[in-house]
Amino acid sequence: MKNRRWIMLFFAAVGILLLAEAIIYMSYSNKEKGPFTITFVVDSEELQDYENMKAGATNAAMDNNCIIDFVSSSREDKVDSDEVVTVENNSLYYSKGTLTVDKEAMVSELAERVIASENCDRILLVSSGETDKYQKIIDLFKAGFDEAGRYVEYRPLSTDEKKLKQSMYNLEQSGLFDCFIALDKESIEAACEANNRANRFVVIYGMDNSSEAVYYLDNGGLEALAYEDEYSLGYIAVRQLLKDREIKKVSENRTFYYIADRESMYSAELEKVLFPFVK
Repeated sequence: MKNRRWIMLFFAAVGILLLAEAIIYMSYSNKEKGPFTITFVVDSEELQDYENMKAGATNAAMDNNCIIDFVSSSREDKVDSDEVVTVENNSLYYSKGTLTVDKEAMVSELAERVIASENCDRILLVSSGETDKYQKIIDLFKAGFDEAGRYVEYRPLSTDEKKLKQSMYNLEQSGLFDCFIALDKESIEAACEANNRANRFVVIYGMDNSSEAVYYLDNGGLEALAYEDEYSLGYIAVRQLLKDREIKKVSENRTFYYIADRESMYSAELEKVLFPFVK
């Protein structure tokens, strides 16, 4: 009986030692484990175009021992990360699923604003350079305006800054159009500057995510701006990859865009999206 008691005590002591060793090992392993890395592989060499998305991703990674990196697709074969997020035309593809901007809804909502304006009967869609990524947007706009009985035309202009600005000035002076919808940063800037030079009233709407576009909205150059919510795209993707269970509810039924005007741009809802570095 006495021997049995000693044997039980022996095995209990061994068990305690093994448990203590396991706890120490796990604690040591966690300390030695490096940070969780997430790389966003984007479809452009111009990484500064993704600063809003990076701001959202970085904010989501904060205090989670997580490192965020953005690289162009030309460097994809050199990426060595725990998770990779592929960004194509502002749609995000990764192991937890896909996040995408509802561009059809965005175009439809902006078109409704234009149609509601009494001063927009002849509409020009314009971009700096003819780019395939605009084709779906152009087709959606044309379908909506045709149905509403509005004249609409698309013209791709030069990628050369000087020629682009001169072309926009000539178009505004021509009187052929009373509304421009500029589809990128360069054409927004050229249209707003030309409007001031031409001294004519042409209503200008924009579709872009740059700080320059926000500037022209703020100073009255743009009537409204369709702005893709890249901040939330980056934030939600990282939170999902960090296994935040609550974020799935937040991401459901999100359209990931806003139509901002001067009255709404400083609202609590839009401020962090339009000015992600102010917060």
